[in-house]
Amino acid sequence: MATAAITAHVHSQAISTPAFRRIRARDVAIALLLGLLCLLVYNANMRSITAADSYAARYLPFSIWQNHSLTLNPILTTVAQGRKPPATPEKDGTAHWILKVGGDRYVSKFPIAVPVILSPFYLPAVIYLNHHGADPLLFDQVARIMEKLCASSLAAVSVGLLYLLLRRRTDEGLAAILSLLYAFGTTTWVISSQALWMHGLAQLLVVATMLLLTGPGTALRVVLAGLLCALIAANRQPDTILAAGLGIYGLWWAGRMRPFFVLSGMVPVALTLAYNLMIVGNIAGAYALHVRPGDFNHDIVGGIAGLLVSPTRGLFVYSPFLLFVPIFCRRVVLERSGRGLTIAIGCAMIVQVSFYAMIDWRQGISWGPRWLTDMLPMLMWMLPPVVKALSRNGRVAFGLASLVAISIQTIGAFWYTGIADTPIVTAHGPGRMRPAWDIHNAAFVAELSHPHVQADLIVDLDGNIDAVNVLPVGQGTGGGAGRQLEVLGWALTNSHSPSDVAVLIDGQWGAATREFFARTDVEKAMGHASPAGWRVTIPIDQVGPGEHLLAVLVRATEGGEPRLMKQTSFVLAPHNEALEHVTDLPSAGRRARQILASHQQAGGYWLTSYTSATRFEQPRQEMNTYLNAVMLDVAGPVAEAAGASDMLARARQFLAAQIEPSGLVRYHGRPDAPTIGTLGCAITPDSDDTALAWRVAPSEKSELLQPALAMITQFRRPDGLYKTWLAPRDNYQCLDPGRDANPADIGIQMHIFLFLEQVDKPAARSLCDALSKKAGDDDIWVYYAGAPLMISLRLAELEKAGCLPQLPRAQLRTDIPGQEIWLRAADQLGQLESHAGSYATYRRTAELLTDIAADDFSLMSHTPPLLYHNDLTATVKRFYWSQDFGYALWLRLYFENERMLSTLPCGSGGPEQKCGEK
Repeated sequence: MATAAITAHVHSQAISTPAFRRIRARDVAIALLLGLLCLLVYNANMRSITAADSYAARYLPFSIWQNHSLTLNPILTTVAQGRKPPATPEKDGTAHWILKVGGDRYVSKFPIAVPVILSPFYLPAVIYLNHHGADPLLFDQVARIMEKLCASSLAAVSVGLLYLLLRRRTDEGLAAILSLLYAFGTTTWVISSQALWMHGLAQLLVVATMLLLTGPGTALRVVLAGLLCALIAANRQPDTILAAGLGIYGLWWAGRMRPFFVLSGMVPVALTLAYNLMIVGNIAGAYALHVRPGDFNHDIVGGIAGLLVSPTRGLFVYSPFLLFVPIFCRRVVLERSGRGLTIAIGCAMIVQVSFYAMIDWRQGISWGPRWLTDMLPMLMWMLPPVVKALSRNGRVAFGLASLVAISIQTIGAFWYTGIADTPIVTAHGPGRMRPAWDIHNAAFVAELSHPHVQADLIVDLDGNIDAVNVLPVGQGTGGGAGRQLEVLGWALTNSHSPSDVAVLIDGQWGAATREFFARTDVEKAMGHASPAGWRVTIPIDQVGPGEHLLAVLVRATEGGEPRLMKQTSFVLAPHNEALEHVTDLPSAGRRARQILASHQQAGGYWLTSYTSATRFEQPRQEMNTYLNAVMLDVAGPVAEAAGASDMLARARQFLAAQIEPSGLVRYHGRPDAPTIGTLGCAITPDSDDTALAWRVAPSEKSELLQPALAMITQFRRPDGLYKTWLAPRDNYQCLDPGRDANPADIGIQMHIFLFLEQVDKPAARSLCDALSKKAGDDDIWVYYAGAPLMISLRLAELEKAGCLPQLPRAQLRTDIPGQEIWLRAADQLGQLESHAGSYATYRRTAELLTDIAADDFSLMSHTPPLLYHNDLTATVKRFYWSQDFGYALWLRLYFENERMLSTLPCGSGGPEQKCGEK
């Protein structure tokens, strides 16, 4: 139907002279000036805004010249950037942008039109590197500079060509204004000009094809138009839709020369198919091998809305002046000049948006509406008749919308780091799209929370990995820690200390440091006095024996691009140093401490396991602040006796660091933590974890306490209880709330009471009174209705503080198999702390400890303590367990029992009891 409309219109055009203006020398001069201006502005931030999508395009042109290869094999280490390529075609590596295909070939997951077309422009850089040697750090530096220069040049040329295209249907002034809007008010700036995404070349090809199609249909133009039109599809498969719209119009425009149009278009198509079949081994290309069911979106209407008006990915949000196109679409279609082309590309854009709506439209970690970048020249083509028809007020509105667009893109160019996208792309489940509709997650809002990113395009990186040592149990950080990997080295960026150094093992995050110390040997060799030495330790008890890849990434500036400094391999022998077997209670205590130390992560935290049912089967892991706070609570009183002081100090330091400038704490820690996206998400701050952290690991910045208290108080209910989430419902992040979107849970009230007891006793008394009135109500048993262990432990602490809420006895029991023994442990601990000790109590406690420690604590492997669960009225049920908490509780009970024994008078155990006997 669309084809018929085009044919009917263009037939009338064939009778008369086309209405398009001819391009003059003056227009070419202005286009050159606009392109030069854009080139300067695009490089003003002196940094790249890149992603894994562009790694192959960054390095492959060098390999084409030097190795005459389109595969990544000769440059695999560099393209992987410290991650691990896939070992087989069926398995993904941590370098997800690389695919392994038949014959041990590694290829880019993305089409290679960009690096192939740009390779001629890399010749000067190749000659430079050949002259200066093959140092990997120099190669990487030159490649990054070339990427930025090529990307910004592609975008700048597309601006100049767009001006020439617009001159065919409007005057110089409006064409120049719209060209500048395209340059600085759209993702042309933050996406296309900053890295070698496929979008920059796509825009250039689209605008060049349109420029040809609006000119006279000479033989040369027809051949070029067919070639460029097909290249649009070869460059990026989804743009086949846009190429089809241009191609339909081009077939009419070419007239009798349409065979030349078709034949020239077959050249890039044939070359692409040859690459796909001969190298990739799949006619559809490498990307088709990577499609998963989770990549699709079944809410088409929601997808269209997300692509166009969502605050994080909406085209009309990031470039609001483009909204004038659909609003005045009637005026666009009625414009006689180029109506056939307008209808063709309009239909193509509608189809492409609909296609994208069927996919996960969050678009990964990238700035704004990246996917719709390629159609921007088409939208700009439609604007001249709209702007001309605007009233005075309409032009004012258009001007304001344009200023907003330029302001938003400016934020992206100078502030964007990608951190703001983490809560968007890490969300899962039925509500996974919800964070994309949160205005607080919009990059132009969230990224302003930090200073603008300093220039880091030209970085002279020096450094080395000096030693990789496997530390035996007890010799690593924390004293009693399990086996750790110690990595020593030095790094300098532009002769100064870097922002940070990160170490990866097999492409997975290991640890990082921001602390650097003086290295006299480096100072003498390099002639610079900046601290360059660094040391990182990584727990490796979970790393299997054999050879492993170790990579060091360095960032020159905060928020800058990580650079691969060096990588090496190390061999990990089988762990012959077995854990001590349990033969008696003292040996059980040593084993428990040893396991706790080995489980503690390099950052000082322990991980929590969770399941989807009340059975400890197929557990998954996450990092949360809750477990680490209660670990400090439980093990803290016996830390010295248990030999756990060092590890608890590290946990306390970690927990204190999770207190944000607002004074609040999030369940998964700070949103910029390295664990976000893998072991948690950027969740909304909550009163529970804020109270827990401040109670056991208060921040050194005491001025943050009052804002935290004020925020918690702000969410106090009229009945005196405190809500969980410290944000309005519309601002929730990474949450799947239940029937009550913001409940006041009994366990949380206990934690807040214990916190207030330290900092605001009157408020604590008020909360105790409120809790006593509501303790039996079902609506406050949200997270502990089937997991009473923590409640039982907290009751003893509340009693010490003089708060005695009467809880229903039924709520303190559980029917979950294996949990009764942990409730007995909590009761026994309460008896020990009641100062009513006896030898009988000691013997009962020792028997319980023996039962838990039996068979080397085998109980932990199948029934560890169940600490809590999520709101069971939510769409997904989760139950949270911790073996480490079980070991900590065992140590607490054991050493409290020994302490009680030491206070008992001789002979109180009966006539057979002798002084000193147990």
